[in-house]
Amino acid sequence: MFGNNTKDGKADGGRSSVASGGGVNTIDVSTKIDGNLTAGGDIRIDGTLVGNLVCKAKLIIGPKGYIEGDVECQKATIEGKFKGNLVVKDDLTLQATADVTGDVKAGKMAVLGGSKIKGTCTVPYSGGSASAKPASAKPASPKQASDNPLKK
Repeated sequence: MFGNNTKDGKADGGRSSVASGGGVNTIDVSTKIDGNLTAGGDIRIDGTLVGNLVCKAKLIIGPKGYIEGDVECQKATIEGKFKGNLVVKDDLTLQATADVTGDVKAGKMAVLGGSKIKGTCTVPYSGGSASAKPASAKPASPKQASDNPLKK
């Protein structure tokens, strides 16, 4: 109905979608979304998202894109701005124009010169969600806490 159909009747030329059950979603530069999103396939944000995002595939934040909220995705490339908690199960790439504020957890991470990070980074990270505590986090025993010279 919309787009350029090919002779087999499929708009994508018979190619499979990017992720199982999902296609490619694009939020353009003039679009602002206030609210939470769930994407079954890849998503590219060139506009603004104020809310949480769960993406089953790859997230791309374009050079003018901005997300403020918690994000969980499979892979990510950030060229624009991000503020919140970011959990990337596989590969995270911060391009030279990236500006990230918040806690970042990723399986692998590539940081290009010029990118900005204000917060904590946990790499490699495996499993959990943005609100989960790291598996190694244990409360200090009373003896350990009293032995700290800064606590006196």
